[in-house]
Amino acid sequence: MQFQNRKLYISVALAAVVLFIMALGPGLYGHEYASQIYWLYDGFDLLCHQLGDRSYHLSGMPMAVCSRCIGIYGAFMAGWLLLPFLSRINISLKWKIGWLIGLIILNLADVTGNLFDIWSNTLETRLALGTLLGLSVALLFNDEFFSN
Repeated sequence: MQFQNRKLYISVALAAVVLFIMALGPGLYGHEYASQIYWLYDGFDLLCHQLGDRSYHLSGMPMAVCSRCIGIYGAFMAGWLLLPFLSRINISLKWKIGWLIGLIILNLADVTGNLFDIWSNTLETRLALGTLLGLSVALLFNDEFFSN
């Protein structure tokens, strides 16, 4: 296996770790520092609805993103960091794109079903669907950075 674009891979890995830590929100730092870093909510405001009842809480404070988004960020970060090991799995780009499209549709269906009261999703189901989506996005890039 040969590593390609090492600097870009490391840059994206660092950015993914920082983004995930930021997404955990001010509760990660405890109540004494939370008031100083409320800007984390503003930073994710355009990307996530940030509803408190749809977010996990740390130290009694909601994360900066909802459970689906924390799944996306966390799984993308984990998938990206595991790319050197996952690159041994040979999956065609066609299948990866198919999985990604399928997971986008599944997430949209979940949101729509909940919106129209067809079913009620939970923190765990949102997290699971977000996790699958984030991982599938990370896996799209393994051929770009690693070759056999």
